[in-house]
Amino acid sequence: MDKLNTNWLEFHEKMKFRLVLHLLYFFAGLMSIVTVVNLSNEHFSATPNFFAVGMCVLGLIVIYWTKNYRLVGAICSILTFFIVSGAFLWLHATHYLTPMWMIVNIMFTFFVLGKKWGVPILVAHFLVLFYYLIYLHERNIVAVESFSGNDVTTFILEYSIVGFAIAYILNLYILTTNYSRVELIENNQKLSNQNKLISKQNSEMEVMLREIHHRVKNNLQIITSLLRLQSNNMNGENSSSYQEAIDRVTAMAIIHEKMYQSGSLSKFDLEKYLKSLVDSLLLNYSIDKKPALFIRVEVVDMKSKSIVPLALLINELLLNSLKHAFSEQENPEISISLLENEQYKSHRFFLYYSDNGSWMDNSVASFGTEIIQAMSEQLEGTFELDTSGLGTKYIFDLANLS
Repeated sequence: MDKLNTNWLEFHEKMKFRLVLHLLYFFAGLMSIVTVVNLSNEHFSATPNFFAVGMCVLGLIVIYWTKNYRLVGAICSILTFFIVSGAFLWLHATHYLTPMWMIVNIMFTFFVLGKKWGVPILVAHFLVLFYYLIYLHERNIVAVESFSGNDVTTFILEYSIVGFAIAYILNLYILTTNYSRVELIENNQKLSNQNKLISKQNSEMEVMLREIHHRVKNNLQIITSLLRLQSNNMNGENSSSYQEAIDRVTAMAIIHEKMYQSGSLSKFDLEKYLKSLVDSLLLNYSIDKKPALFIRVEVVDMKSKSIVPLALLINELLLNSLKHAFSEQENPEISISLLENEQYKSHRFFLYYSDNGSWMDNSVASFGTEIIQAMSEQLEGTFELDTSGLGTKYIFDLANLS
């Protein structure tokens, strides 16, 4: 796209440079002829034509020296304004041609220098014209003398020059406009083709990622099956350790299962995942009453890099609650809230976890502390633990890793 824009800009710049250079050559030559003709004509002053030729020569010198068409355009626009205004204000004539030169200069300025220069030049020209019409036009009409054949020839010559200038400016304007239109159509077509290709690649990538998540989930299930087979040959304490490992692997397997089942891999449904995780853990622990689960998720865009450590962290918290908190609780409750950090918006979030269990002394500190600490550090966060009241309350400040 940048290359296309560059091509258009280069063409536009070339057209403007070409306009300035060609008009300078054209006016320098033809206005020299008009100047010579007017030197012997008592009804026309050669002074404006002489200044116009001098301006063209100056412009040619500057453009060959600097290659800066905008600088030359600005010089010619300003000098033409003064030449035209001088003709209006100091030459006693009807000024049939002077307004035409004014129009040529306005068109030239708009095309070469743009609106910021064109509007002031236009306003200045018309202010001078209005002043001439109000204060000087009637006096000049009175002073008009009959035209001779030479006068008519001069008029035709100057009108031809003006006509050519207007036609040349308009032709270059049409050329650049048509080029811009063709470039726009081609760019839109290329963008459309690129969007189709990107859409196709995204669809293929989505399918591939779903397949990867599906295979990872199957592999994790194989691992859990092997761990269960191994745990059958262990005594009670060792078997319990294997079960905890199985629960952690299962937590990751559920993540990948939800990802390949999701309609959009970029929008992971945390709330649905947490409910599935609790159901999975309840199958492995004999609890008289299923705890009421309160889940509040307000993190709109949870990054994929954060999902696995967050899942393992919540899995560990749930394990602790299910194993150690509800043995004497008639109405067990677990609350999980994920809220965006307003200060950092989508870059950080808060995890609030609490249960209403009856914990034994020091049991909170003795189970899963290392994993909770490790997952918090992996998420570049910190946490606070409150056991002063009923149950446990955790407050985590975590990063949403890109």
